[in-house]
Amino acid sequence: MYELKVSVKKVMGKCTADPPMKPGDYFTVSDGDIQIPEGGYICLWALQSLMPLITPKEREISEEKDEDWMWRVHHAQCPDPKGRVIFKIERTGTFEKDSKSIPEARAVQKPEEENDAESSEGGLKNLRVEVESVKGRCTSRMKPGDEFTLRSGRLYIPSGRNFCLYALQATLPLLPAKQRVLQDGDWMKEDCRVLCPDPAGNVILRIDRLE
Repeated sequence: MYELKVSVKKVMGKCTADPPMKPGDYFTVSDGDIQIPEGGYICLWALQSLMPLITPKEREISEEKDEDWMWRVHHAQCPDPKGRVIFKIERTGTFEKDSKSIPEARAVQKPEEENDAESSEGGLKNLRVEVESVKGRCTSRMKPGDEFTLRSGRLYIPSGRNFCLYALQATLPLLPAKQRVLQDGDWMKEDCRVLCPDPAGNVILRIDRLE
């Protein structure tokens, strides 16, 4: 499998993220895990357009170059027509999985309290998505306490940590609604748990508002 770097190549309009994405912003993907450098973030809307390309780009393409369009794809743009943020997807190396590559269990760390204090921006609630439990064998080595936060439209992963790309994708359809006021009787108001798509791991994710 290949390791990837996904970076902002250029901004052809005005990015509406706050603060806006800018050339040089990036995240990396290795063995299905996404990692964001310290102080960085990725726009949730842009990420959703990038994710269908990341999985095949991690893998060797066996088809000939004139038979598979994925050979030609190295760029993708954010869906926002005002921003037209162009991302470049690069293979930066290979990942070889073996028993030595599995990290030791790590202590659960919470984000700094000062981050939790800023619980809303422009009326939107900030969210924390946390691994609540692992009832099987997670092939991405997720553990209870692994998390990311969503502030406005920006997704943050704690420095030095990562989050399974496929578990993240399972939560994306719910997050914009969970940030907003929900009416009584709306099933999403009470439902705050998501199951990772991998049946081997049986990883339960919990979505909490940062009040």
